[in-house]
Amino acid sequence: MRRILQLMGEMKNYQLPQAKRAVQEMAAEEELVIVVSEQSLAEAIQQWATSQGYTVSNPRKSGEGMIRWQVTVQKAAASGERPPTGAPTPPA
Repeated sequence: MRRILQLMGEMKNYQLPQAKRAVQEMAAEEELVIVVSEQSLAEAIQQWATSQGYTVSNPRKSGEGMIRWQVTVQKAAASGERPPTGAPTPPA
């Protein structure tokens, strides 16, 4: 499932903690698109999420007029859950 976390307009001191909390609460195989107003914040989210083992896209600029930065974070399936598509299934 894909969700969007819009942090535009939030106080700068709360944006990174809010992003971290949302990423940590993600379910397996979930995807979270985080939208922020500054490139430096997008890069900080990317660095943190990568260090935690999440799959993270490079920050990208989007929108016209008011510039936004987007970072997409994906959480892999936890061990013991269904294998990724195309992976062999272990014998029963």
